[in-house]
Amino acid sequence: MAEDFFSDAQTRQASSCKHVFRLHRRLFLLVFAVAVLWQSLLLIDMRLGQYYRELNDSFKVILTLPDNTAPEKLSHLQEFLKNQAEVATVKFVSPSEALNEVRRQNPQLVESLLFMGQNQMPAYFELRLEPSATGHLEELAVGWSTYQAGLTPHYNADHARLLFVTGLTVKLLRVSMSLAGLLFLVFMFLVEAYPTGRGASHLTSALWSGLLAGVCAGLFLAGLIYPTGFLNDVIHTFTTLQRQILLLVFCGLFGWTLSKWQKF
Repeated sequence: MAEDFFSDAQTRQASSCKHVFRLHRRLFLLVFAVAVLWQSLLLIDMRLGQYYRELNDSFKVILTLPDNTAPEKLSHLQEFLKNQAEVATVKFVSPSEALNEVRRQNPQLVESLLFMGQNQMPAYFELRLEPSATGHLEELAVGWSTYQAGLTPHYNADHARLLFVTGLTVKLLRVSMSLAGLLFLVFMFLVEAYPTGRGASHLTSALWSGLLAGVCAGLFLAGLIYPTGFLNDVIHTFTTLQRQILLLVFCGLFGWTLSKWQKF
């Protein structure tokens, strides 16, 4: 009778250990899958944000002025452009400054211009726009042209369209990531607030399993980047140390919460 009792106790203990092992394995896989998704989203967000900033920094609108525009008219036009909500900065460039800029970028073109005459470069305003202005740039260009006769806008329409679409994509991506992060926090709060009726509802080992899953997700990302040759620049090109620490904290807390939920 005693042997049967000890045999049943050992069987229950072995079954319990097996269940805990399977629980940690499932917990690790779930946190690892979520961490890989977050790593991918953070990578896309950072590279897309950098690409958008480079597009925005390189985009400008040139407003060429008619020849022999009076100085008081130039001041009036510059003040008008500065007061436009869509315009970030306005810079006036004289014909001599424009010629020096072209000489710096393309000396052969300057020689051709000088061969045709000394005053072939017109004066112009260089505009930097607010990000929201690229979505209706054609309307703005028409408004500038009608405000002053001879004021002609020049810009790359494809560049403007790509800048607008990229900026919109960055905003949508970040709003979606913020909402997903908020939903994860709400889920963890609801799990923590729900009484289980058990004594020890959390497992410290689940916290370490979550942290291990976060580390493995980072190593997985590094393994994907390694063949490209950019692994040495991964921190400032594809991610940041602060983002990785934040993701590890999330993975640890997520594993800790899942040890109480136990529905996976």
